[in-house]
This record gives sequence, structure tokens and C-alpha cells, in this order.
Amino acid sequence: MAPGLLISFDGLDSSGKATQSKLLYEHLASQGALARYVTSPDYTTASGKELKLRLQSKLGNWDKTTWQEKMKYFADNRAEHREEVVNTVSEGGIVVYDRYVPSSMAFMAEESRAIGEERTKVQEAVAAYEYETNNMPHEDASLFFDIPPRVAMDLLEGRKHDRGDEAEYTDYIQVQEALYAEYLSMIDEKPGHMLHIQCMDGERLRTIAEVSQIVRTQLAQRFPDRAQLFA
Repeated sequence: MAPGLLISFDGLDSSGKATQSKLLYEHLASQGALARYVTSPDYTTASGKELKLRLQSKLGNWDKTTWQEKMKYFADNRAEHREEVVNTVSEGGIVVYDRYVPSSMAFMAEESRAIGEERTKVQEAVAAYEYETNNMPHEDASLFFDIPPRVAMDLLEGRKHDRGDEAEYTDYIQVQEALYAEYLSMIDEKPGHMLHIQCMDGERLRTIAEVSQIVRTQLAQRFPDRAQLFA
């Protein structure tokens, strides 16, 4: 039996993670693969509902919450899906995860305002809590969806208007710019592990179908023994 895979979709808000992760999951399922789709935060659970209120500062004050506390809110929400993730991977399946540990590593590095060695320590603390304390499996690859912060913000505002969503802490250009810079640093530090998905063609935003093809091509190259599933 081929080993299972955990593929993480990471990037800015409205960069296409949810759309592309669902498309990949549907493609894998259509190929007869054992696949599972998971998203984080999961706002349907008790911890997720609490987290959403905190992000909107309707419960506590998010600005005054330490990054260590924030880290645990996200990680503990993610850990609620640990059993299904571990079981799928152990059975040789593929877990498609919309926002996994790399997203928290980027977010907490930005939240802590850490620089240099302190930034590295923050990311190590996130990794230790997620992978060791909560015993979450390591991702086999992380896909970073590269879209300029301003473009992402325009898309986000349109989505919020259509859905009637309220603003969250991250819904500001300065936060998205800091996160974008953090993701680019992570790509430089983890070549081969974090795959760079270019969502722009010059000034043009690539279509959903174009990005989906890029995703599957890069995954086929990264996991040649599973290439036929991504074709």
C-alpha cells in the first residue's frame, strides 16, 4: 500500500485556497482515491464558534490576546479533526487540508511582530504545539497560493459583501501584506516542501481552471509515485 499524503493549502484570504482544495479533493475522489477534505478553522464546532467570536472581538479583545493564546485557539480547533486525518493517512489516503500548520506558523510570526531569531522561535513553538503536544501529523507538502495582497483584499471585500460577513482581525491590508512577506520567507527557507503556486499571469488573475492545472502539475512532480492520480 502506498503511503498516505497530507497536502496543505496555504496563503492569504481569498487567494483561492478553498476553491482549489475542494477541486483537488473532487478530482482525487473521481479517480477512485481515498481522499478527505478538511478545512481550518472549522467554525461549525464549539471551539470554532468561540474562535470566530474572538476574531471579531465579540468575545475578549483579540488585539490584547497573546500570540501564544491565539496559537492554541487555532491549534486546538484543528486538533478536533486529528483522528479522521490520521486514519485517512494511515490507510494510504490523501488528506486535502485547507489551511494547515504552515498557515498558523505564518500567522503567529506576524502576530508576534517577531524578527530574526525570535521569529524562528515563534514558528518552532507553533510547530511544537501542533506536531508534538497535539500530535498532529506533518504535512507532506504545503502549497502557497501567491496572489498580491491588494488583489486578495479586493476579492475579500467582494466576498464579504456578497455573504454579509462581518470584518475579522485579518481583514486589513497591513495584516495581509505582513502575512504575504512571511509566506515568501517560508518558501525561501523550505524549497521543495512549500510549493509556489503563481495565481497571477503578469497583471492578470489566472482562471480557476488554470490554477487547478498548475496545482495538479506541481503535485504530480512532487509525488511521482502518485502522478497518475493528479493527472
